[in-house]
Amino acid sequence: MNYLEQNYSTFPILGLLLTGIAVYFLLRLLRFTIPYIAKNRNVREWINQYFSLFELFIWVVFSIWFIPYLMKRNLYVGYGLIFILLAIFIWIALYGLRNLIAGFIFRSSNGLKLGEHIQIGEYEGVIVKLAYRSLIIDAANGDLVSLPYSQIINKALVKISSTDLRHSHSFKLQTAKLQNIHNLTNEIMSKIQMHPRCSITEKPSVELIHEKDDYVLFSIKIYAIENKYLSTIEEYVKSEFEKV
Repeated sequence: MNYLEQNYSTFPILGLLLTGIAVYFLLRLLRFTIPYIAKNRNVREWINQYFSLFELFIWVVFSIWFIPYLMKRNLYVGYGLIFILLAIFIWIALYGLRNLIAGFIFRSSNGLKLGEHIQIGEYEGVIVKLAYRSLIIDAANGDLVSLPYSQIINKALVKISSTDLRHSHSFKLQTAKLQNIHNLTNEIMSKIQMHPRCSITEKPSVELIHEKDDYVLFSIKIYAIENKYLSTIEEYVKSEFEKV
């Protein structure tokens, strides 16, 4: 142990690099596991949204821990590291400020509102949030895409009529009466909303039509991010619940 401590003290830059690499790969591993841990799409997108802040916090703590240690052994290297970190934080602050200003101009000049179907560059989808620093859309592949305003402010924006793009579909579902009707209804709703092709701006409906001792019949209305996915969602729901 003394040998390791001595060598680590002898090479502070090497220690910084090795520890930094370990932290970096640990954070990458955590981000990689998010889709496997968070099955609910809304929860997964919330984690992805704030994971970058968590990463920044980890690197700040890492810097606060290492800088005093480094300055005790090499004052100039310590000051150099402080200068580099300060430059990084200034760049991050300017990037955030640039997005805030671009966002103000973008929102005020385009008159966008939630639920509009738009195309910006190679991205197409429905607006789900007009945040301060980015525009968040529900893309055709089922993902929520965050577009920084500074990157899209100069791109051509096309508003697409949602009448022909975001259709609903109703169908009947007969399933075994295995539990409380209220719980069964909530379970069907949850399954629909967790489907990656389901719209997150329109809420599906599940209504009881008929009830017998051994089965129940529901009327279900679903919304998809595009018309072509309605049949996919219906087949998925029936495969999970339908019992004839």
